[in-house]
Amino acid sequence: MKLFSMKGKLVLICTALLLLSTCQPSTGLNIISPGNTVFLGEEGIDISSTDVYDGSRIGWWAPGSSRSNEPTEIITISSPSSFYVSPSVFSGKEGPWYSWPDGNLVFRVKKPQVSLRVHDETADFDATGKWVPRGDVVSFKISSNIYEANSRGGSAGQADIVLTSPRGAKFSSVTGPSGSFSLSGVPLTSSLTSTGPVWGTIDATAGSWSIQAELSMNRIKDNLPETGAGISAPVEIIIQNVNPLIKSPVSVEIETPAKKDTPHPPKTEIIPPTPTVTKNLTATPVQIKTIQTIEPVLTEIPSPVYTAPATTKPTPGETPAPTSPPTSASTPAPEGTRSPMGIITVTGALLVLLIIRREDGK
Repeated sequence: MKLFSMKGKLVLICTALLLLSTCQPSTGLNIISPGNTVFLGEEGIDISSTDVYDGSRIGWWAPGSSRSNEPTEIITISSPSSFYVSPSVFSGKEGPWYSWPDGNLVFRVKKPQVSLRVHDETADFDATGKWVPRGDVVSFKISSNIYEANSRGGSAGQADIVLTSPRGAKFSSVTGPSGSFSLSGVPLTSSLTSTGPVWGTIDATAGSWSIQAELSMNRIKDNLPETGAGISAPVEIIIQNVNPLIKSPVSVEIETPAKKDTPHPPKTEIIPPTPTVTKNLTATPVQIKTIQTIEPVLTEIPSPVYTAPATTKPTPGETPAPTSPPTSASTPAPEGTRSPMGIITVTGALLVLLIIRREDGK
């Protein structure tokens, strides 16, 4: 009885495991139908439904080539149920690939593209590379062409968001107004997919945060780690309470070495020289006449003083001696330089006095 019970339990356990395995939804992102788009770097995809088999060949024609000619590139398929779109084989050969020689469309090859931006939902502005006030709610916007894989019928996520704190810690999820949000397996629904307000930064560490998107679908990011293709260029945001562009009102005095005053040389005003005009003058001899001006000196002539003649008469035949002219009692003025006219005047006056005396003597 106990043995039967053990067997019954084993049957039940196996049945449950079988049901679980068969009830798991298929992602569908690895099942390729004829004409679907496949991306460089995808691995483990199943292309069996495109009517190719192990050992069959597919070909690619360069743009402008005629399909009536042999393909520009031909490859042989191995393991169609786990096919690898190798970048080394298919890079530079994007476009449609056909079975050869049947000429049926198998798939189209594209190079993946991805970029990421950050949006502040609270203040409604693009916060990529900018300051986000701590406490604002943030969303992530992913631009990519991987959304075309949705035509395969799958619904799983194609991208991961890598969020790195200022201390180097990586986060797999964030918390926002709607609760926890996983940063892994984000589904890309269009060429520009927004996560919506998923990250409340109220408890975020202050500093510079780095954000990057990686294409995780069928391990593209591992097989094509090229910036802009398998992974996006990292962007940064600064989370803190105060805008880093605004200086704090509290000034911090930093001691700096005293600056020695350097004496400045006196200002010298430079006056431009006055232009000298040189004339070519010919020297002409000029006769210079010297005119000597002699100012007449007026000499006061004193009035004559008469002295009574002596009563004694000269002896007949005797010539009386001339009498000296009277001398003025006043002190004569200093004589200046006599001019010829002054000398003539004085001489004439003396002659007149001499004549008068002679007349008186008779």
